[in-house]
Amino acid sequence: MSQATVITHGDVDGMTCAAQLIRYEHGDCELQFSNARWIAGKLGALAKHGDRPARIYITDIPASARCLPAAQQLAQSGIEIYWFDHHPWEDGLLAELRQACAEIVHRPAIQYPAGVLLGMWLEAKDAYCKRIGQICYASERGTAWERDWFRLLSSYIGKCDRAILERLANDAGFTADDRARIAAQVELEERAESIVSQEPERVQAVRGRSIAVYDTSASRGIYIGGKVFGHHDVDYCLVRIAPHKWQLACHPGRGLDMAHLLGRHALDGATIRVGGRPDRLLSIELSDGDVPDDLHGQVVAWAANRL
Repeated sequence: MSQATVITHGDVDGMTCAAQLIRYEHGDCELQFSNARWIAGKLGALAKHGDRPARIYITDIPASARCLPAAQQLAQSGIEIYWFDHHPWEDGLLAELRQACAEIVHRPAIQYPAGVLLGMWLEAKDAYCKRIGQICYASERGTAWERDWFRLLSSYIGKCDRAILERLANDAGFTADDRARIAAQVELEERAESIVSQEPERVQAVRGRSIAVYDTSASRGIYIGGKVFGHHDVDYCLVRIAPHKWQLACHPGRGLDMAHLLGRHALDGATIRVGGRPDRLLSIELSDGDVPDDLHGQVVAWAANRL
């Protein structure tokens, strides 16, 4: 068993955290990917494992009350837990979890991705870690190096290769394959910009709010989300990004909150599961049930009736 276990989210933010910790632990760490739904089970499995690491780092994943028993058991075994996150947590959970953790850095704000929080925490020990964390901002701003690393990591979402993170951790240059992936991401960015510049389908929600609706499910890897608000005067943007998956974003400057949409919801013949940041971006996925031919239309109607 490695001296440390890193459990992180599989998006760009989570990957930057992993690269920082691979560097900080000099490569002597196990890497696992998880999310809010599975983190309690991951900790529970580690608590039951006979050969445990000395340290556990959890990054870019929100805690829940279900995590407490395993965290407490791990702490009682002498294992240090470090948690870095920027998502909203349940009321009162932070104080309880602090009793089981060696360190918690929790700042629930869009402006502070987990990679940035971790980079600030590690900066005094290794300034390069802070530089890695800045990659999280590169979708909107950044140096050429930051933007290219953001593009490269984006190409690995859902299928991350540890070797890529080790090269980032060690400040290695880009390979020919990296450059090809980066070029492909630039093409996707240009296609996304072309899509959002065109007039979207507009749907009026029951509370009078406006929703821009897109379907990019035929082009994997195109994400438009919050970009829409820079082109069109709408309150929400609903994008079908895969046959059974959608993203719902709200305008960042209008004080909107989508918390009431979280959880599971029954449609006609299917159930959807909604999670994410209610102040920014939600993920909507088919949970179970038969797949009706009009599933996209049902999701659009469901959103319009609740926003």
